[in-house]
Amino acid sequence: MSLTAPTKGAGTSFWRLKTGSDFSGILDFSEDTLWDQLAKVKDIQPGELTVEDDEDEYLDNPATKYKDSSPGDLDAGETSVTLAWLPGSTEQQQLLIDAEAGTKTWYRAKYANGAVDCWFGYINSLGRTIAVKERMQRTIKIKNCAAPKYAEEILGA
Repeated sequence: MSLTAPTKGAGTSFWRLKTGSDFSGILDFSEDTLWDQLAKVKDIQPGELTVEDDEDEYLDNPATKYKDSSPGDLDAGETSVTLAWLPGSTEQQQLLIDAEAGTKTWYRAKYANGAVDCWFGYINSLGRTIAVKERMQRTIKIKNCAAPKYAEEILGA
């Protein structure tokens, strides 16, 4: 599948780095052996990379009609994933353990076109939706705490 052509999202999966695995030793981020797949992804909203604005306004600036600013700190945002609720799943049980322990680890989205994005963070929300006519779901939110590894960077390396 081409990484330069638009692709539909069906086939996207979400993964957690296996406990005890070393992220720094990963050479092929699309290789699955160091990752545990989180079952049945319903929806994923990857963290949005934002750049803070630092205001550069000074009293002695002669051009006071327009504000001046510079790019500040980067923020990798929060990743939200909705999964089918499978309480007997070892991987979903690990998510609860991670949330209670405040574990920071790597998570990965593997997209339908084979590209991957990776985020380091901790679970800051673990909820469950129970609807009348839909399957029960669990939504996890991960606060991203470090520089992410985006597909564009991984493919460019």
